[in-house]
Amino acid sequence: MRKVLYIFDASDTNSRLPVAVGAREKGYDVTIGLIGGSEAVAEGFETILLPKPQGALNPLSILKTIRAVREAIISTRPDILHTVTLKYAFICGLASLFLPHKKIFTLAGLGYLFHGAGPKAALLQMLAAPLLRFILNANNTFLIFQNPDDMALMQAKKFADKDRSFLVRGSGVDLEKFKYIPEAKNDTPVVLMPTRLVHEKGIDIFIAAAHLLNDQGINAAFFIAGGETAHNPRAISAQQMQEMVEGSPVEWLGRVADMPALLVGANLIVYPSHYGEGIPRVLLEACAAGRAIVTTDHTGCREAVRDGDNGILVPVKDPQKTAEVIALLLHDDKKRLSMGRNARARAEAEFDVALIVKKTLEVYDACR
Repeated sequence: MRKVLYIFDASDTNSRLPVAVGAREKGYDVTIGLIGGSEAVAEGFETILLPKPQGALNPLSILKTIRAVREAIISTRPDILHTVTLKYAFICGLASLFLPHKKIFTLAGLGYLFHGAGPKAALLQMLAAPLLRFILNANNTFLIFQNPDDMALMQAKKFADKDRSFLVRGSGVDLEKFKYIPEAKNDTPVVLMPTRLVHEKGIDIFIAAAHLLNDQGINAAFFIAGGETAHNPRAISAQQMQEMVEGSPVEWLGRVADMPALLVGANLIVYPSHYGEGIPRVLLEACAAGRAIVTTDHTGCREAVRDGDNGILVPVKDPQKTAEVIALLLHDDKKRLSMGRNARARAEAEFDVALIVKKTLEVYDACR
């Protein structure tokens, strides 16, 4: 029986666990390495708790995590080490030096390292890029990309070998959990932005667009749903968020536990991101819920939305155009409802978590 050590962040357990379950059902012996967790994961998996690195430029904290990961590798002796995100690929790659197992790194977006701006990002890029290129190009390393833009960029910059690169679109969505329920006929349409509180998600663009629509007398209720994000250098604090929405037509709901209910209570989903992500999970969930989407013509976002089919793409950092498209879809019920049905159909055809697990396990099988 081939052994797998699957390492992921505790905050992502719900989206990562289906791959572990699928691998076990296919006959793999799976151990979970849980970063930042305090207890074993569900489903009866053997779990190793690992410390979470505190910040991208905290070498002592990063070294502590690398050491713990290496100890977990040595104790479990896996045939395959699988981890998700560029940060954990970097950490697990260093922890795996001179060890013989295969490595699968799912790069769920290129994030701050490739898309960050300013002196802190420049320093991080200068320090990390040479090591990262070495780690990702190792002969026993296989890369899973969530969108073709990231795969093309990393291959062009010599961070990825074409023969060991695979495309698996997103982390998938549970279609039983996120069911399609037709829109309620709200007297005041609900426009929702579900998001983590990070500047590059376009929260300021959404608020500016809401101001424009409110000034035009457009009848709509605007909501942002999402909690604080730890250890991201571009995170927005709760206090900052409250200041951003103060005096605006937008209400911040904070972190919402029941996302399926929240999504089906909305008439339109808006996500004006310019962040470097694989395929935003909130867009997959919005598709599954059967809601039309307004998002940006940007890496990852355009993988979830076909312009004019299940939503409309707008330029990044453009509140005026974002407001125009929101108004268009609020006024055209027929178009909006048709896009919502198309979104659900696309989720069923392309984003079902069972399909994503199947494609991921095909990469496992290729690592022989």
